[in-house]
Amino acid sequence: MAKVKLYNPELETTELYEEKWLPEKIDIKDEKDVLVVNHYWQDPRGELWGNFKDPMENVQRGFDAYRVRKGYLFPIEIRQLRQALGLPVRKFADALGISSSALTQIENNHRIQTKYQDVLFRMVRHDPQAFLASLDDVQSRLELSGNYEINDHFYAKSSTEKLQEFQLNEKRGEFA
Repeated sequence: MAKVKLYNPELETTELYEEKWLPEKIDIKDEKDVLVVNHYWQDPRGELWGNFKDPMENVQRGFDAYRVRKGYLFPIEIRQLRQALGLPVRKFADALGISSSALTQIENNHRIQTKYQDVLFRMVRHDPQAFLASLDDVQSRLELSGNYEINDHFYAKSSTEKLQEFQLNEKRGEFA
């Protein structure tokens, strides 16, 4: 294992730390005993410390392990999907009926999406053209009606209807 001289801001000391990778079972949300290999730095006294430069590292490892267990999309897949659609965070989030801050946190691996959100992301990934067409259709209807602000209730209803259709198709085995 690597040995590196690191500054510990909590102790205000610089010492030689040894890198450690430890398998641990953790509980995340509704899942128990999720196996994660966490990254630590061990000081000369044997105490383990998280990554001083990236304190969220092990939390994000837990999030990734949870997504694997649940079969959820990873943050990079969600970001790449949104970018491939050419949509900014706010417009993509509004169209899905979720907050832009939730989407940003999910894309940055600071939050785990809910099952409902993951199903929405998968629906869009399954048929991006239909998703974009529905956005164009909504925008056209808003412009024709003289309204230019997006109604959150409309999107929530639209997302719910799409979710129900997706789940029905999934039960029929029409797509995964």
